[in-house]
Amino acid sequence: MSPRLRSALAIVLSLAFVAAACGGEVSVSVDDDEGTAAPTTAAPAVSEPDADEPDDSGEAPAEETTTTEPDDEPEAPATTEPDDEPEAPATTDEADEEPEASEEETTTTEPAEPEGPPPNIYNDPRGGVFAEYQASMDRGDHPFMQIDAFCNAHPAAADRVATDKGIEADTIKITHIRSKLEDFAAIGFGTDVGDPAEMFETFVTYVNEQCGGIRGRMIDLHTIHVDVLGDQLDEIRNAACIEAIEDNDAVIIVNSSGFQGSATLCIVEENETAFVTVQPQPEEFMNRSGDRLITMTPTAEEALGWLALDLIQRGELDGKTVGIAAPDTPGQYEAVEAGLVNVLRDNGVNVAVFDKVGCGGTVACTEGAVDTVGRFRSEGVDVIFNVFNVISAPLFLVEMLNQGYQPGDVQFYASDFNSQAAEIVASKILQFGGVEAAALYNGARIMDSRDVGAYRLEGYEPRAFNEMCTDLYGAYSPSGANHESEDRHDGNSRYGMVGSVCTVLRTALRALYDAGDNPTRADVYATLANLGPIDTNEMVPGSIRPGKTRVPDVIHNLVWEFPCTKPYGLPVPGFEDSGGTCIYPIDEYRPAPS
Repeated sequence: MSPRLRSALAIVLSLAFVAAACGGEVSVSVDDDEGTAAPTTAAPAVSEPDADEPDDSGEAPAEETTTTEPDDEPEAPATTEPDDEPEAPATTDEADEEPEASEEETTTTEPAEPEGPPPNIYNDPRGGVFAEYQASMDRGDHPFMQIDAFCNAHPAAADRVATDKGIEADTIKITHIRSKLEDFAAIGFGTDVGDPAEMFETFVTYVNEQCGGIRGRMIDLHTIHVDVLGDQLDEIRNAACIEAIEDNDAVIIVNSSGFQGSATLCIVEENETAFVTVQPQPEEFMNRSGDRLITMTPTAEEALGWLALDLIQRGELDGKTVGIAAPDTPGQYEAVEAGLVNVLRDNGVNVAVFDKVGCGGTVACTEGAVDTVGRFRSEGVDVIFNVFNVISAPLFLVEMLNQGYQPGDVQFYASDFNSQAAEIVASKILQFGGVEAAALYNGARIMDSRDVGAYRLEGYEPRAFNEMCTDLYGAYSPSGANHESEDRHDGNSRYGMVGSVCTVLRTALRALYDAGDNPTRADVYATLANLGPIDTNEMVPGSIRPGKTRVPDVIHNLVWEFPCTKPYGLPVPGFEDSGGTCIYPIDEYRPAPS
């Protein structure tokens, strides 16, 4: 094993924290630090879409909101007035009756008085599912739902009293748990995400000073910085949970830099506190959270189940021979079997090979890979699902090359399971597998809910919500930092991090506001689980409701490409002159499958 690979193996588990921190630009999800995955359910976690979730039926109903305004109603019919009637022979009795009938008709056709202001609907210029989604969200005059301002000044509640732990008459407490992503730079896996702590602090200061806090209660923000490298990380994270809840009395805990393991259950189950995060979560954690765990990504099981069902519904596996090799990391093999393999076989797909590849308690899963690749060859496999982690995927591709596979022999599919929808993770196929492995994987289709790489496409315009967020941060950040959309062109993720912080925090603040003048913690959590549609990074349709507290409502397909043919290919260490790798969308969004 090369020195480069040994170094990568020593730190790969820590990559989990780069996760979905930046709205899909960087997203890693791996196992607990002890090498065990969270327990999974026995069936694919595929959500039933809400009745009013967007579909892909086409035109947006944006203009419908203007047709109901009184000014657009027709004038009362003048043709019923006697002066407008045509001259015609009539008896005296008929003439006398005409005005009385006309007066009655005029009265009944006058428009009713409006009951309130017209809906405040953002008209998304992208149309389709985006406009339909926005049409489901009447922003009204809500101080935390406007698209041109993070918050608006609003009256303080006059009768504020202390109601619960962390909710005082004049303050309400939030804790930000920040994983120290900058530590990755020292070992070659750094990603420039800016300063998330300053981002949260800037938005909170703005809310307190410009908008009156939350109904007059100032937000008392605490930040806990958590290591991402070293031993006993799970214990360190659990200590952060205890500090946030017992020392800081946090009503809601927020995170935009990744936070995983048993500490999540420490927050949402053991201490019954809300946690709003970008980290993909196991389905079991969601089920045990009492709807207090909010994540901006699908669960691990959903990522697999959605991928299988979407390909089946689109007929893309008809007549194909499928091969799947899954790591024996505890919990992962079981999740792949339940969420992917069983769904494929139950729907008549020919899964000719489903093998377990041993990892030996590490993250390099190679035991039995030679035999598995040989079975792929003998069974005529022409479709392979990549469910490996950041290190094992390139190693498996190298073994395929050793056994004679050439570009075009198979079609690869992936989801964000083991973070293969993340550009920094998928780029390691080139970094650790080399140019030939990258050429073999070129054209891999990836299904995800985020808009990874959309900024590379012609006609891309930064989304209004993201621009509002980054404009506020640029204007008020104490450091003077200002992260524009164009910053992404050199491979950093600062702009995406601002969007993630903005999404996570405004979701929490909207729930605090909607809970009323003097809410208890239970009131806040019930409101959080009933927010409905929310504003998200890149304005991708997503919503929260009881029993469905992971946000995404839609999916689309992406492609992994080497060398990248689009602008702003991701530079890969050691292969700077290769053209880089990239992921970008190749079709339209559609509702997540059911």
